[in-house]
Amino acid sequence: MKEEFIQHHISQQFNKELAELRNQVLSMGGLVEEQLTNAIIALSTHNYQLAKQVYSDDYKVNALEVTIDEESTRILAIRQPTARDLRLVMAVIKTIPDLET
Repeated sequence: MKEEFIQHHISQQFNKELAELRNQVLSMGGLVEEQLTNAIIALSTHNYQLAKQVYSDDYKVNALEVTIDEESTRILAIRQPTARDLRLVMAVIKTIPDLET
């Protein structure tokens, strides 16, 4: 997600909330990418310890999914975004479960 998708609003707090949501999604994507890479390495090299680490670190991705979902819901309820902002929040809501899977 590029920074340009976040419009500037009268409420600087709303800008911060959207930027934080974006950053959380990027963090989650990075964690998922790292987990997937480690899982592939663990399987291809029969590295049991790395496989255990991948399994035990899954809670980080799960926790981020919950946090992002709650923040997205809060933004929808309180800020009632329209147009581009609404599309951004809805895209996040639809994308996050796929990243977690």
